[in-house]
Amino acid sequence: MLEKYLYGHRGDQQTNYDAMRYSALLIGIAIIHFIFMIIFYIMGITFMGVYNTVIVILYFYTSRIVSDLKLYGRLYIFVLIEVVLHACLATLFVGWNYQFMFYLSGLIPVAFYLTFSISSFRRRLIYPLVTAVTVISAYVLMRGITYAFPPLAGTFLMGFEVVLSYMNIIVGLAITFLFSALFAVEVNSMQLQMESEQERLEDEASFDPLTHFLNRRSMDERLSSIHRNAIINDVPYSLIMADIDHFKIFNDTYGHDCGDFVLKNISKIISAQIRAKDSACRWGGEEFLILITDGVDTAIEVANRIRSAIESYEFNYEGKTLHVTITLGVSGYYSSVKVKTLIEIADKRLYKGKENGRNQVVSS
Repeated sequence: MLEKYLYGHRGDQQTNYDAMRYSALLIGIAIIHFIFMIIFYIMGITFMGVYNTVIVILYFYTSRIVSDLKLYGRLYIFVLIEVVLHACLATLFVGWNYQFMFYLSGLIPVAFYLTFSISSFRRRLIYPLVTAVTVISAYVLMRGITYAFPPLAGTFLMGFEVVLSYMNIIVGLAITFLFSALFAVEVNSMQLQMESEQERLEDEASFDPLTHFLNRRSMDERLSSIHRNAIINDVPYSLIMADIDHFKIFNDTYGHDCGDFVLKNISKIISAQIRAKDSACRWGGEEFLILITDGVDTAIEVANRIRSAIESYEFNYEGKTLHVTITLGVSGYYSSVKVKTLIEIADKRLYKGKENGRNQVVSS
C-alpha cells in the first residue's frame, strides 16, 4: 500500500493515488506554514503571522478538494509562487541570516518528482525548468536587496536567528533529500515497468497466446540453433509432429470455444509429458511440433506418453465429457539432413498414422 501511495498505481486507481500524493504534499506545506505562523506571532511580526494563517487555511482546504487533474499544473504554479513569495517576504522582514531562502532549493526535486509521478504532468520538464529559474532568480534578487537594505522588522534576539536559521536549513535539506530519493525510486520504478513491458512484448512475439507454446518463428530459431549444435558436436535431436484427431468435429458440433478448450488442455498435457529441456510449438491450427533434445528412441517414448495421456483424459466441457485422441509422427536427426527434411518426414509419418486409423505413433 505504501509503495502505491508514494509511486502510483498504473491502472484504474491512478487518479486516486495522484490525488492522495498531491493532497499529502499540500498538507505538508500547510504544517510548515503553521509552524512559521506561531514563530512569527511570537516574534511580533503580525503581517507574516496573518499571512501564514491565511495560507495554512488555504492549503488545508485545497488538500481536501484535490480531484481535478486538469488543475494540477495550475495548482503547482500557485504553490511555487506562494512558497517563493513567502521565503522572499520572510527574508525582507528578518534578514538573510535567517536562511528562509535556503529551503527553496528543495522545490527543484519536488518539481522533478511531481513531473514524473503525477500522470497529469505528462513528464513535461517545463515544470522543473520554471521552478529552477524562479528559485535562482528569487535567490539572487533577495541576496542583493538584503545586502543593500536592513530587515523591515529590525533586529531580534540571537536565539530567534539561531533557531530559525537551523530550522530552515534542516527543512530545506530534508525536502531536498526526501524528494530526490522519491524521484530516484520513481525513475527506477519506471525502468522496471519498461523492462516488464519489454518482456511481455517479447513473450507475445515468441509464444502462441492460446496454448502458450512457442510460435513458428520462435521454433524455427530454436531448431536452427539445435541443428547447428547437432552438426558441430554430433548431438542428436528428434521431432514429433502431432495432430488432434477429428478436431473439426469439436468446432462444428460444440463451437470454436470448445475447440479452444480442447487445445488449451492438450497443450497442458503435452507440457506435462515433455522434459524441461524440450520445446513445444503450435505449428498450425490443431497441429503441434515438439522438439526432443535426444535420440529417436526417447522421442518415441515421449510421443507414446502424450498419446496415452490424451486418450485417457476426460475433457469436461459444459457438462459434457469429450474423448480426444491424437496422432503423432516421429523423425530423428541424421548426418547431412536438413531441418526442413526432418519436419517433412515427421509430417508424412503423422499422416501415415491418420490413414492407418489415427490415435497412434508412427516412427518409420
